[in-house]
This record gives sequence, C-alpha cells and structure tokens, in this order.
Amino acid sequence: AFADAANAAPVIWNDKAHPGKVWMFWGFPRLIGAGPFCYATSMDNGATWSQVSFPYFPKPVGRYVSQPINSVVRGADGTIYIPTDSTGKDADGNGSVSVVWATKDEGKTWYDTGGRTAGRHTTIVFAKNGDLLGFGGKNSAIEGRMPLATSSDDGKTWVKSKTPFDELLSGERPSVIRLASGRLFFVADYKPGKRHVPADGAYVALSDNDGKTWTMKALPKDVQTVGYVTATQAADGVIHIATTKNKPNFEIELNEAWVQAKNAGGAVSPDEAPVAGVKRFTERYPSGKTYATWGAGKTANGRVLLQGPETFFYPDGKVMWSMTFEAGHKLGEERYLRANGTPVWVQRYAKD
Repeated sequence: AFADAANAAPVIWNDKAHPGKVWMFWGFPRLIGAGPFCYATSMDNGATWSQVSFPYFPKPVGRYVSQPINSVVRGADGTIYIPTDSTGKDADGNGSVSVVWATKDEGKTWYDTGGRTAGRHTTIVFAKNGDLLGFGGKNSAIEGRMPLATSSDDGKTWVKSKTPFDELLSGERPSVIRLASGRLFFVADYKPGKRHVPADGAYVALSDNDGKTWTMKALPKDVQTVGYVTATQAADGVIHIATTKNKPNFEIELNEAWVQAKNAGGAVSPDEAPVAGVKRFTERYPSGKTYATWGAGKTANGRVLLQGPETFFYPDGKVMWSMTFEAGHKLGEERYLRANGTPVWVQRYAKD
C-alpha cells in the first residue's frame, strides 16, 4: 500500500501457465503521475509476496486511468493482457472507453495495445478463435444495450456490436470468464437506474457460442445488485461470485446446471446432509510458526465445505481472526483482533 494514493481496484490472477504463481494488480487513481497499475507476485498462494513492480513501457502509451479492471487473460502465444479504465475518446467519439495493456515477456516490459474498447470497466476474455472480447462496461450503450467490443488483432482495433444485456451506469461493472466446460459465464446488474445502488436485481448467463446467444437467469431477489462484480470458477466446477454495494456483500456459489434449469431463480438451499470426513489443515509462516488452522470435509453430493473452528494468527502466535463454520456457513461469534488483543470488530451469526 502507498499512503495518500487511493490504492484501488485490486485484481488477483491465478496464472495457470505457471502452477502456483499468483499475480496481484492494483492502481492509484488519486496519485498524480501514477502508472496504469502496479503488481506483485506470489509463488506460495499469497503467504509471501515479491516486491511491488511498476510496468516499464519502452514505447509511448496513450491516455489511461490508474484503475485495473477485473480480468487478466493469457493468449495462446503466452502474451498477458490486462485492461484498465481510460480517458479520451475512441474512433467513434465515444468518451467511455478502456485500454488493454500487454506483456510478451512475463512483465519485464509492457505496451499499450493501441485500441480502445466500447466502455469503461470493460471485462475481457478470449474467444475460441483467438479474438479478444470486451464486454461493457458503464456509461456506454448501443440502443440501450451493453456494447461488446471485439478485436481480431490483439487489441489494436475493436469492432462494436450490441449485446442482449442492459447498459450499466455508475457503481456497476460486469464480469466474464471462460469456464472449464468451454462456455462463457457472465454476471451483471439488470436495468440499473441512475443511482449508485440499483434495486432492480442481477442475473447470470451462459453462452456456448462465444456470446452469439445466451441462456440467462435471475439471481435470487435479495441480490438487488452485484455492483463491481467479479466471478471465478473453482477446481470442483463451482462458480463463485463476489459482489459489492450490498450490506453485507454476498459471496454467491452456483453451477452451470442451476443456470440452465428452467425453474425460477431463487435462493439455493444449503446442504442439508452433514459434512463427513472432516480433516484439519494448517498453513505456516516462512518462519514455521502457524499462520492459519481450519477444518473441511465433504457432503454427500461431493461439495467440500468448511467445518469447525478456523483461526488466523499473528507472527507472534496471538490470534488475529477466529470463526466457527457449520457446513460452510458461519455460526456463532466472529472476532477480528488487533495485534495487542483488542477487537477491531465482533460479529455474531445465528443459523438463519
């Protein structure tokens, strides 16, 4: 973190081309002269991190905002791409755009790909044919619909088209990812009004043909907004969605079968079967001292869920955070403590 720089828009990326390597990008939208982003890497799932690196641009770059967006992708040739917000206008005079940055040498040098997408907060993914697809984001629309920007030349130029999704406004950002099944998964807000926290609900969508057609489904009604949303998929196939603008924010879990099911959207009931085969796990600091302990087991349908107490510790062995889980749900008292033992906050959870 850097003081008075408005550290913002963190993006954590699991680099599957290098198993075990994790990248974290973020920006400084209030720091005069800041680059478009900085980053650090971890080779041990976040237990330790490299020093902060700032991108080196051998050639001049265009205008930008120091604010990464929620997607990082690697091309077939190994090139890494990350979008950030931008300023200025595209070739059509649109003033809501994003820029995509790239590196061909694992971050030693970076470059501006040249073009600009069709909206701020554009979330990107590769099409099966190698095209870059940029969905959204906010304050840009084609006939009231969210735009899609497609690039067949690695971001140098973009062609706009209309999606079936509602346009997004302030406080909102879509998320798109490629699932293990090969489908695209998309999540965003419905028909937002001109306010920071819309009350129109949110939806998810699947596409088998890189966005030409979609199967859409509403999220449960208590999810009034997903805000600046991010989606990812775990190794077990479960899709995880992290929302903002809710009090409290949601961590939503679903699978492709739920999206494709014809029944109306609604809350997914928790696993009623007990968690069996619970095992205890420990993660340690480089010094060998305990960093965290937790337990997890499997339900009858194969889901892996947290079960029992989970505790994080400071390097001196004092408790930092503690909570008890029952079938993946928090139960009882959750405590976050300072290093001197005084509470930062305490929350209590009932079974409902």
